[in-house]
Amino acid sequence: MKIVDTDTDDKIIYINTTTKKFIIRNHKTEKSQKERIIDIEDKKLMGILKKGLGKYLVADKNGELFKTSPKFGEYFKSMIGYNPYDLRKALTSKCIRECLTNGDTEQLQRLADVQGHSIETMLNNYNTYNQENIIFDTCMIEDN
Repeated sequence: MKIVDTDTDDKIIYINTTTKKFIIRNHKTEKSQKERIIDIEDKKLMGILKKGLGKYLVADKNGELFKTSPKFGEYFKSMIGYNPYDLRKALTSKCIRECLTNGDTEQLQRLADVQGHSIETMLNNYNTYNQENIIFDTCMIEDN
């Protein structure tokens, strides 16, 4: 995913720091979901992203995109200790639990939309961890 300050028609995934949008193209559910656009509302995150203008958000040691998903997964696991898929499932499980506890079905739908699937798919495939087994506690993320 490239960090840019103008929109492009290229079939790439990018973040536009001017419009504050995350544009997802050329993805596995593209046929059914087309281009996906996610608004980025966090000002602190946008400030960090602007520092990387023209670069890839995640790159190899040469500043280039990883050639394959497994190569990225290996790199990610070496840095974090978990593979991206397991981390996604853990964070999604925690968010689902919070939404269901608070009765926040709107946030639950937004989470499914951002992940690119239905609530049913999310509940059946990503809601796999019990509270005590969540590997990443979002309280570790610094608040704005």
